[in-house]
Amino acid sequence: MAELIAIGKDSRHQWWQSIPEDEEVLLGRAPRTGWSVPWDLLISREHAYIRLVEDQLEVRMLDSARNPIFFDGEQRKELLLDPDCEFCIGETTFRFELSKPAPSRKPTVVEHTLSKELVAAPQFNRASDCLEALCKMPALIERARTDVDFASQIVDLLLESLGGALAVAVMQYEVSEVREVSDPLLMRWNCHEGSVKRFRPSRRLVNRAFEKKQSVMHLWTEAEANDNQFTMNDDLDWAFCTPIPTAESERWCLYVSGKKKFSGIQEIESPEDLMGELRLAELMAHFIGSIRTLRSLEHQHSSMKQFFSPAVVETLVSKEAELALEPREGPVSVLFCDIRGFSRKVEQSRDELPWLLERVSEALSVMTRSILKFEGVIADFQGDAALGFWGWPSQSDDSAIQACRAALAIHEVFYEANTKPDHPLYGFQIGIGIGLGNAIAGRIGSQEQIKVGVFGPVVNLASRLQDLTKAMGVPILIDEETAKMVSHELNAEEGYCRRVACLRPAG
Repeated sequence: MAELIAIGKDSRHQWWQSIPEDEEVLLGRAPRTGWSVPWDLLISREHAYIRLVEDQLEVRMLDSARNPIFFDGEQRKELLLDPDCEFCIGETTFRFELSKPAPSRKPTVVEHTLSKELVAAPQFNRASDCLEALCKMPALIERARTDVDFASQIVDLLLESLGGALAVAVMQYEVSEVREVSDPLLMRWNCHEGSVKRFRPSRRLVNRAFEKKQSVMHLWTEAEANDNQFTMNDDLDWAFCTPIPTAESERWCLYVSGKKKFSGIQEIESPEDLMGELRLAELMAHFIGSIRTLRSLEHQHSSMKQFFSPAVVETLVSKEAELALEPREGPVSVLFCDIRGFSRKVEQSRDELPWLLERVSEALSVMTRSILKFEGVIADFQGDAALGFWGWPSQSDDSAIQACRAALAIHEVFYEANTKPDHPLYGFQIGIGIGLGNAIAGRIGSQEQIKVGVFGPVVNLASRLQDLTKAMGVPILIDEETAKMVSHELNAEEGYCRRVACLRPAG
């Protein structure tokens, strides 16, 4: 098997990739396709192509690459690399390795699947380390903004807390129908300084832990430590992997490894000798899983706030959420808001599309904020238009008045913007149509994709009324049913209703 190993200045900045046969791979800091080396700013976004040529590696630098490739201290644009040789770009070393298939023989590595009863035994000989680690968790959680930050800081904390470990990793793997794990999607690891030359976790061990859904430990003798079937690193001769409890759509784990004899500090002969490290890792894994679940819920909650009002969000995150999402028929108020003459603006600004997109995004934000402010639901965005509705997930007697208040709030912002030539919405005119009628609202869509939406003739009516605003010379048109509901509810400071016409909209 041919592999390329990237080794940065920081011990955590490493990866290894299996080199495909008869296929060019693009190497860079952030290539469109290929392998990324995100930690090294001296590597161009797309730097070089690599390709396997029989038992050698062909490396070819792109003309657009800024910094040279070094091989044996010389700058090279192209080179043919033999196995176990290296080249450098920036501050990263790339090593080409070619391993022959191991001879078939019965493995003698000792594998231990540790029962939950054993791990949860009453005695706990690392209580002080555990308590100290847990005390540091709140600050760690506060500092970590992303999964990558969180994983990096967890690794450092565990390495500090697990006295017998030389290397610790937090890894994320893709969830697929294939049982065997491939390269991790995310891996953050660290080791005691100088103790590990290259860290490569055993796929066999990780596979077994995910398969058993509990901690699994491998112990090797000195003679077995070089058997690549079980370990990917000859600096280490014991390891255990602990799955992190997460959602079914994710696969995360802790991987801890070390040597049986380390500077005379310890001598590992059986799993019981590592029980302190394992129990602390198990506890931390459950802690991490709970935190990630909470963060995922917070993220979902935050995402929902972009489409639903706070009252609707509270309904959707309640125990009755599944029932609330079911499509339900009943009276619904629908608001359709559109920017007038937008197609012409696109044609006129064809050379300034990013600038126009920023203005449209600001316009849609105004519509969204107003709809959500008055307890509405965002059903859809259609280019320069927004569709909102009221009366779901629970019926409300004031849905029509809330829709009208949202329309007035949108109109006010655009009206004020057109008095300020430097405002991003200057020159934008809007039309708003509001209809009230029977419709189905809730979870709507195909088997492949669903969304929360509204369906019924009243949606078409609101759209037609919006179309008619230009012909009628008014910014907001409502149907008669809405007028009946709100004519006595709006006070003079908010607005008023007046009859415009009796007509039959197209369709």
